[in-house]
Amino acid sequence: MFDREVAIYKKHAAKGITPHFITYDRRTSKSITSKILLAHIHNNRWRLPKYIYYTLLPVLHRKHLKKTSIIKTNQISGSLPALQASKLYRKPLIARCGYILSEFMGQKYGKNARRTKRALALEQKLFSQADAIIVTTETMKQSITARIPCAKHKITIIPNYVDTELFKPEPTEKEFDLIFIGRFSEQKNLEALLTAIDKVNCTALIIGNGSNKKTLQQQHPSPNIHWKNNVSNSDLPRWLNSSKIFILPSHYEGHPKVLVEAMACGCAIIGTNVPGIREVITGNINGILSKEDPESLSYAIIKLLGNQNLRQKLSQNARAFALQHYSVDSLADIEYNIIKKAVKKPHVS
Repeated sequence: MFDREVAIYKKHAAKGITPHFITYDRRTSKSITSKILLAHIHNNRWRLPKYIYYTLLPVLHRKHLKKTSIIKTNQISGSLPALQASKLYRKPLIARCGYILSEFMGQKYGKNARRTKRALALEQKLFSQADAIIVTTETMKQSITARIPCAKHKITIIPNYVDTELFKPEPTEKEFDLIFIGRFSEQKNLEALLTAIDKVNCTALIIGNGSNKKTLQQQHPSPNIHWKNNVSNSDLPRWLNSSKIFILPSHYEGHPKVLVEAMACGCAIIGTNVPGIREVITGNINGILSKEDPESLSYAIIKLLGNQNLRQKLSQNARAFALQHYSVDSLADIEYNIIKKAVKKPHVS
């Protein structure tokens, strides 16, 4: 995912910003750092245990944090050191997040779970004290302002972006009826999808990894299902263009980047009618919305595979929608203006 994550910083660098990335990794690969000569990467070179590094990060990287003009988070998880560094060095803070951590923790562990409560407490601190907040959907904005009304005026909605020059339709032969790309987690609802594929008897490409991969392969040994490990983001257009339909059967999402990338490639889309997906897909306009159970998923697959005209219509509309709403160039301009405004604004500790 690295190429995808740094695309917007390359746009900022072209306007004179020098990005520094502080990572929790103990080492950084040369194959990664060579891709972003425009930026500086600072990692856990002391090889400290993760919790200690997390706690000491604002001090360990004080040289660069004291000199920077602004601090920005990428997700809520791991943002506490950024918040602490902002207060310690009196730097403006932009709190960017692609999903609401407490909602994901609530879905996974329960609303009263300790992890959920910790996430809620972190969000309260982060969004109350940040100088600017970037979220990816209107639903996320409403979720934050309902709990933290003082944050409302600081929030800007910037959807996840896509490089529409990299992710674009290509006139290639369709090797697969269906493609899924993602983690093999309970959230992604892969068991229901595989059961639906068994019912339909279509060809499918499943790209991703997870601890339960072997179990899923054993439970669904169909020769029509092709399994592939994670691929680099730059290779995804090839596989998306080799399939008739992209499907995302999740139980919940934030603002799924792979869905936006599939739309940019002009895929006919099936997504479940859940938060994070229904904000992107308008049923029978730029995709099909389905329930999460295997029967509903198989019905949607059959409907779309059996109607080439509908696939073509959804494909064209999906590409047009991605160009209009998710182009990295236009979204980078919006974020750049937020950065300029935050830097000029006096920071109150």
